[in-house]
Amino acid sequence: MKHILLSFFIGSVLFFSACRKERNELPPPVPEEACSTPTDNPSNRSYIPDSLTLVSNVKKNCGFLPLSRNSYWIYKDSVFSDGSLLRVQYDTLRFTKTYQSKPDKLTWWETNIEIGLPDLLFANDSSIFAAEYRFMPDPVREVKKDFGLFSGDSIQYLTSFDDNAAMGKSVKLQASIPTPAGSFTDCILIEKKAPFYRMDKIYFKPGLGVVKYISEVAPAGSPFMELKQISTLVSYRLD
Repeated sequence: MKHILLSFFIGSVLFFSACRKERNELPPPVPEEACSTPTDNPSNRSYIPDSLTLVSNVKKNCGFLPLSRNSYWIYKDSVFSDGSLLRVQYDTLRFTKTYQSKPDKLTWWETNIEIGLPDLLFANDSSIFAAEYRFMPDPVREVKKDFGLFSGDSIQYLTSFDDNAAMGKSVKLQASIPTPAGSFTDCILIEKKAPFYRMDKIYFKPGLGVVKYISEVAPAGSPFMELKQISTLVSYRLD
């Protein structure tokens, strides 16, 4: 009889211990949402106003420029006036508005600050495309490739600032780019220059974004460029 009671007691302890263990176990982790990596090339397409619809349910983009509503890039901005330092401020780049274009159903992301990127852009696995107004105040947006990966060490091409023609040059950098957010290697320097008007230099890390941005402008009637803005990456989150 003692042996039966002992066996019953041990079995009961094991049973309730197993139940407690099962209740205390954490549920299995939920897998993160998979990123999409578009490969479309929308160059030379045009979108009328009704072609772009504001949407909220979009997938993350893990391409040339990682894009997500939760991602952000914080920059230390030195702002200049007439070539002299005016103020230093911190700005956060976010992509909180997204649009879908018809009929190709591409996702376009809207920037909130000036950091050398198009105001409305599409990023695939190797390039960034801009959807810019054709002629002000013409509401039609035309798509052109802004910059991206390329073969060789450098490339030159024709580009523009709004209606001002500019020459573009992209160079693969050997040296690392130091910033408060870290030192970044394998960056691309994108330079856009419109004589007597404006020059931009964008230091871009594929798969991360802009790590440094320098903008110069020429005052009206002057052939010389003056500093307008220097932005350096301080912190970022890719989600």
